[in-house]
Formats: sequence, C-alpha cells, structure tokens
Amino acid sequence: MSEDLAEIEEPKIPGNYSARRQNRWLPPSSRGDENGANNKSERHVPPHVHEDVDEIHKTVSRFHVSPAQLYSTDSGKLYHAGCICIVLVGPPARGKTNLSISLCRYLRWLGVRANLFHLGDIRREKTKHVPFDFFDPKPESEEAKRVRQELTDLAVRDVLNFFQNDMGQIAIYDAVNGVSSQRRELARVLQQHSVKVIFIESLIDDPKLLESNIADAAKSPDYINWDAEEAIADYKKRVSVVAHSYEEMDEEELTYIKFINFGEKLLVNKSKHDFLTTKIIFYLMNSKIKKGSIYFARCSNNKLDFKSDPPLDAKGQEYAHKLFDTMVKHYREQGHDSLPADLQVWTSVRLRTTQLAQVFKDVGLAVTHRPEMTQLNPGDAHGLTDEELKEKFPDDYQRHQLDPYHHRYPRADCYHDLALKLEPLIMEIERLTNDVLVIADETVIQVFYGYLMASSCSDIPFLKFPQSEVTKITYNAYMNKATRIKIEGLKE
Repeated sequence: MSEDLAEIEEPKIPGNYSARRQNRWLPPSSRGDENGANNKSERHVPPHVHEDVDEIHKTVSRFHVSPAQLYSTDSGKLYHAGCICIVLVGPPARGKTNLSISLCRYLRWLGVRANLFHLGDIRREKTKHVPFDFFDPKPESEEAKRVRQELTDLAVRDVLNFFQNDMGQIAIYDAVNGVSSQRRELARVLQQHSVKVIFIESLIDDPKLLESNIADAAKSPDYINWDAEEAIADYKKRVSVVAHSYEEMDEEELTYIKFINFGEKLLVNKSKHDFLTTKIIFYLMNSKIKKGSIYFARCSNNKLDFKSDPPLDAKGQEYAHKLFDTMVKHYREQGHDSLPADLQVWTSVRLRTTQLAQVFKDVGLAVTHRPEMTQLNPGDAHGLTDEELKEKFPDDYQRHQLDPYHHRYPRADCYHDLALKLEPLIMEIERLTNDVLVIADETVIQVFYGYLMASSCSDIPFLKFPQSEVTKITYNAYMNKATRIKIEGLKE
C-alpha cells in the first residue's frame, strides 16, 4: 500500500455494538456487567402487569425501551433529530388533548422518548381555584395574569428539565397558546436551549364535530363528579371566553401545521422535512378523533403447533357461537338492537380464526383476514418445557429470562418482530372511527394491547388474555380504558 494512503481499519464497534454490550434493551434491574453476565436469570414479572391501566401519562424513564424501537443510542435521541417541542395550539374543544395523547402514544411506540406536558394538569396540581378569566388568553384581572404566567413558566421549566436531565427527545406541550406574541416568545426561549419547535394548531369549523368534542371535554378531570349537562354548560362558557381573544396562527417565521377538522385538511408552514417531522405529518394525515372501542378475543385451539392449520373442530364451533352471543348481549346492554352494522372483524389467515369469524360474516358484518396477524413463531422452542429449554438451549434460556420481548430462540420470532409487522395495522386502527373485533392468538393481542395502553416492552410478554374473556379498549380523550367481558359458559 502506498505511504500516501491511509489504511482503512475494520470498525471496532460494528453495528449497534455499544447497545448490545450495555444490555440497553434490558430493564436496569436486570442488567449485568459490561460482558452481559448476570446472575439474575429468573424471569421478573412486573407487579403492575395485571392492571388494565393506560400508562400514557406515566413519565418514561431514561431506561425506557419501546415496543417498536429499532435501535438505541447513548444520548437517548433517535433519527439524528435532536430535541423537539411540539406545541399544541387552539381554542378549547378542538381535540388538542386527544391529539397530543395519541401522538405521544405513536411516538413512544417508535422508540422516541416523548412525554406529555398538559397545562391543565399543572394547573390542577398547583392551584385549587383560579379566576374565571384565567382561561382568557388575554385576561383582564392581575391575578389571572399572574397565575397564567406562573403556570406557563412551570410548564416550560418542566419541558427543559425533561430535555436536559431525563434524556428526553420530544416534549408535547398541550395548552391553548392563543396569543401570537406569546408563541413567538415561547419559540425564542426553547430555541435558545437548542430545542426545535413545531406548532400544531387544531381548528374545527364543523359544528357537529365541535359539539361532540365539547361533550368529550366535559368529561375531563376538571369535571369529576359534575352533572353532565352542567359540565357541558360550564365548558361552553370557557370556549366563549377564549373565542374573543384567540389569535389564529399566521407567523411566517415559525414552523407550524394547521390541523383542520381533525385530519380533513392539513396546512404546513416552513417544514424542515427532517425524518421525525415527516413522521409526525404522516401520523396526522392518518389520525382521526378516536371514537368507539377495539375488542380482542382469543382464537380457538391456541395450543396447536405453529405449522398446523386444521379446520375448526366442534369445540371451536361452540366457542365461536358463545363469543358471538357474548358480543350481541354486550351491544344490547349498550343500547343497540344487535351488533352494529359497521362493526369490523379482523382475523389472521389461519383457519382457526377465519372459520371462527364465519358466524359474524353470516350476519352481514365485514370480516377481513390479515396475514400480519399470524401468531409469534416459537421456532425450535415449540412444545418444550422450561426444564427442556434450559437443558437444550442453556444460553438462550438465560437470555430469554432476562429479555423475553427481544430474545429469539433458534428459528423463532420475537415480540419485537411481531410489533414491527403489525405497525401498518396500528396505523389503520388510527384511521378508523368504528368498532373493531380482533380475533387472534394471544401474542398478537399482547402487542396490540401494548400499543393502545402504552405498555412497556418489559410488560407485554406477561400480559394475560384468557380465552374465557373478551378485552374491550374504549377510546377516551384523556386516556384509554380497558374492561374485561366474560364469555358465559367458558372456563380458562
């Protein structure tokens, strides 16, 4: 080689070597030394995993690993995007909280360390009573001006602390932010700390959609134990207080997205076209006001070999009719005559799900078979007991105990593979406004549930969905709610 040419060395840390060496996929309590050794080979079941609680408002730690996260970095930042603050803008009842929560859910799923900062939550935590003109973007009373400024300063301080001390990447700040000069000042302060700012202004000019949003907003934590009609009347007063002072976004120097009628139209000003901003715009193009529920039911004959696909047997037919009767009874209890005509049924392409769904197809419901919903392939671990796995695959067994979400046995899938495969269906769920019944293997339900309830990847493998229950997840403006519906005559 010529002395004038530098020799190219082999990379010392190829691929995601650093992340593997540091066991960054593992929860901190399970991490061993730098060589990956760890004496704790017993699988740890998180204590809260059996609670049906939406964790979207839980602050993510610096050790958080998301279900669809593709890689890890020392800084916690992904996609070379740096720190971004998404600032929600818009009058009350325009779906800002709904949008901020659903967007945070999606970003966390991708692996972006995102947190929510609701000015309303800060207000409820720091003050018990505020003057009514507090809700006016330009209040007249000095007390209201003082309280608004103090709470806004607290919110901005929390946002900056998230970036500086918690390895945060995206902060979502949810407030009216209705005055142009204040938006410019907020952008200036954040940019001084090297934080990019994207404003999302949610506007609604559809009267029916606005009335529906007001009814949803009147169920917020501000109106716990209120009469429904009184809560709606009070919230309408709040809407009118904001209306006369609100200034619509037109600041040419700021990056903003106008989100009109919750996805009917999008207008983008000064987009940087970086990866994360593009993903955010893509999500907004697919997002709708969340209504209705997603139902999950186990398929029949869950113990079959992965490669086996026999037709539904007599026991499976019995289960199909009991599931159908349970769904009909449930909808009647909700005030319907029978199953709603727009209820969609999703299954995998396996016979034990497609034939099970035939009872729903027979009454005219749309049934769609999704190849992405094929269960997790256990590979060479299929049918083996814990003792047999420990003997045949000792190293794999230990790694699986430490990280059952990411680990693959030979010739197997892992939950992470399944999560990536299901992402197109997750985006389709975001576009739907009607109810969906998902009939699938438990592993598929675990991943879907993990997205809708913001579960950590360390929780998903331990979620339980007995065949004797239907799991219902209902969309709510503030958080999703999960309930279990018993299938009569079945025992798990």
